Amino acid sequence: MGDTIDTPATDSPRDWARQPLAMLLWWGLPLAIGVFTAILHLPLRIAAAVWAASFVWMASGCLVNAWRCHRLHCYISGPVFLLGAVVTGLLASGLTDFGPHALQNAVSATFLLALLSFVPELVWKRHP
Repeated sequence: MGDTIDTPATDSPRDWARQPLAMLLWWGLPLAIGVFTAILHLPLRIAAAVWAASFVWMASGCLVNAWRCHRLHCYISGPVFLLGAVVTGLLASGLTDFGPHALQNAVSATFLLALLSFVPELVWKRHP
């Protein structure tokens, strides 16, 4: 039997969120690499470039997972991570300067929005 529109996304065997190795590869590793930039105290533009690449990687995982299992959270968080990549990419390029805490604010806002993307899934308890 295949997945139907009424099947909860979390029940889909195609959902990478149910596979620890996929979770680690698509979201854990880029998160760890981004956090590592703070530990190394890298210059702002380098750290922002690392975060931009990490967000693109996480967005790719979300968007592919949305295609695979149609999880609502992934349809929302993929574009959120892409937006985070754009903002941190602008910081990395030096085209914008949003202040001394710009990178920290951009990263925090991106993760907050990604976490909030679980809310519609919790409310409706299914994917589109």
